[in-house]
Amino acid sequence: MREKSFVKHIYTKEYFILLGIGFLPSLCKVLEIALLAGIESSIKILGQIALVGIIFKVFEEGLLNPLYKIFSSENYTTAEEKTALAKKFLLYYSLATALFTAIVFVLTIPIMQVSKVPQSIFCETINFLRVYIIASGVGVVSKYLYTFSVITKDTKHMFIYLISKVLGTTILFLLFVPQFCLGMGAMGVAISELIINLVTLIYLAFKLPKTEKSTAFNKKQYFKLMGYSFTETIIRNVVYYFVILVMLNMLDNQNLYFVSNEYIWSLLLVPTIAQSSLIKQNLAQDKETTLKPYFINSLLLVGFMVILLPLAVLIFSGVYNLANYMDYFYVLLKLFPCYIIFVFDSVIEAYFISTGKMLHILIQNLTTNILIYLTAYICYLCGVWVVTLDTLILLFNLGVVVSSIYTITIYLIIRYRECKQTYKNT
Repeated sequence: MREKSFVKHIYTKEYFILLGIGFLPSLCKVLEIALLAGIESSIKILGQIALVGIIFKVFEEGLLNPLYKIFSSENYTTAEEKTALAKKFLLYYSLATALFTAIVFVLTIPIMQVSKVPQSIFCETINFLRVYIIASGVGVVSKYLYTFSVITKDTKHMFIYLISKVLGTTILFLLFVPQFCLGMGAMGVAISELIINLVTLIYLAFKLPKTEKSTAFNKKQYFKLMGYSFTETIIRNVVYYFVILVMLNMLDNQNLYFVSNEYIWSLLLVPTIAQSSLIKQNLAQDKETTLKPYFINSLLLVGFMVILLPLAVLIFSGVYNLANYMDYFYVLLKLFPCYIIFVFDSVIEAYFISTGKMLHILIQNLTTNILIYLTAYICYLCGVWVVTLDTLILLFNLGVVVSSIYTITIYLIIRYRECKQTYKNT
């Protein structure tokens, strides 16, 4: 790999586009809250998408994570070969996603029962979730095409994806959601999501480069990686839902966690998530890419998070109009240390995903969930653990620490073996 300066290595045009795409959800969330302010039923309905979001996240990650290894330059050296494979995959992904979406659509009411949707919004939520489920299915296929653009460094289509999402979402929200326009409330959010996902899917599908080349791919390798990926993401999200989210719903002050944690993910961690995508992109292009610049950049990202911490007080008090906004800020401070560790851990996880080392992530996941979350849940069932907001935050932080200890240890072992092998060869 050619040596580059730190700035040129990290702060590429792809990274800034990834940053823009990462900040989009936070902008949409602020817009949603502003437009739905005062419509209590709509806010409650929007809160019911958590389980649907987890279901589609599992499906999406299970399908997409192996792509970075499959489309790597190690397997395919020319753009034509990658495009031919992308087109072949598009048909398979579309059929699999359509079947999966249909199953989730049929199970809308059982999903609502698991989420314990209040009777006062039950009927409205049925219609909302059904539209949102279809939008999510379309979004999975659209995300596949976008991921292909990321892997192949197709900056043009990444940028168009960003602009269409930003402008389209803003315009449609203003048209469908508020009372002063069509006044569809939460349903307007779902319809807007469906339209935008359809438009981006159609655009990205038709903009795939034309090629007559036919190519095969290593089915055994892909399905092996997909199996690891599905198993890992299912365990991670299901355990988080039932051990953290369901237990939070047992508390009167669960909103303190939800709002504070959302602030971290929708603002503070956006540059970290963008960096993770950049690592996977670069390693797919060149497996010899060093991680040193990303670890250095992670120090800067932690500084960025520290600087934006006080901004939370202004957002909680000014944008969200929370009377007890300092309580939310104190919860944010309790969550913050574990996310500092996550910034560095995400570099190694991106390395594992892009190099096909999904088994390490699966073992990491099993270790964390058995040692920490399953043990805590058994203690709760036996009456040993009394669930409070502080103990749940402590449990979550402990899970992140144990997870990071495993990934860092495995990464150091891998690097030691690689250095040892290099020394022998010289």
